[in-house]
Amino acid sequence: MKTILKIISTGILVLMLVMIVVPVGYLAWRADQPMDLPQFKGYTYYEYLAWRKDALHQKAVEYRTAYPHAKMGGGFDICYYNDTFFTLLGLPMAGFYTLAGAFPNLEKYVSPNGKQYVPKDVKLLSFLPDWWRTYEKIAWYMASTAPDTSVSYCRLAGTPPARATLDH
Repeated sequence: MKTILKIISTGILVLMLVMIVVPVGYLAWRADQPMDLPQFKGYTYYEYLAWRKDALHQKAVEYRTAYPHAKMGGGFDICYYNDTFFTLLGLPMAGFYTLAGAFPNLEKYVSPNGKQYVPKDVKLLSFLPDWWRTYEKIAWYMASTAPDTSVSYCRLAGTPPARATLDH
């Protein structure tokens, strides 16, 4: 009996590890591949974050230069940190939306505004790619609303500049 319980508990532990490691590994790998949405202009997610960080920092420096006595709570990079934090909160949300695409009964728990992000016909083998595509859509939505923020030096359009081409 002890051997059976040990085998079952080991199997459950391995299954839990696989259910965590595989998605995290896939999403980290996928973030280093060019994003699918054309608005991201072929940037990887990591490159896109680096562009946003540099651009938001530059906007904060320009604001400080123009208004040297204005309060800027959180320093020059606070816009980037807030932007990235709230965008990354979209990752588990995108996962749930993708689950709702695989199991339509879950759609009743998706807000009316979120229903547009629920992918259709999600299968086991397409779950992780669908999750990433859904996350890209949420990240794009978050970036596209940034110009409407109340903090003027955080108003950065979501579209990065065109990628530089190398002339050989």
